[in-house]
Amino acid sequence: MTLSSKDLSYMRSTIEELLPDTCHIMSNSGTADGMGGYTDSWGTATASVACRLDTQNGNYKDANGGIISYQKLVFTLPQATAITSGNRIVYNATTYNVSSVNVGSWLACKRAEVELV
Repeated sequence: MTLSSKDLSYMRSTIEELLPDTCHIMSNSGTADGMGGYTDSWGTATASVACRLDTQNGNYKDANGGIISYQKLVFTLPQATAITSGNRIVYNATTYNVSSVNVGSWLACKRAEVELV
């Protein structure tokens, strides 16, 4: 079964209603330092994006058979949000580096894994 564009559009708008908060997507435009390098200069690429921050916990076995716990922070964003692993997210005055973003035109939303700066 294939989803129609109407069905996918409905799913995306329904998900956006479930995003209770807002965040800002930041981008880096390095500024030349005059000595061949650059200084990070973060600015707002997109302001007030609907979002939800979730924590995912779990365990996995390492190569020696030991159990290792992990915790991931994941933002859910509207599917049309322009975001890459080079961006940052500012949410409730806290800044996060984006580690990865799921991709695919069929997705009903975007999920960005983040790490605290």
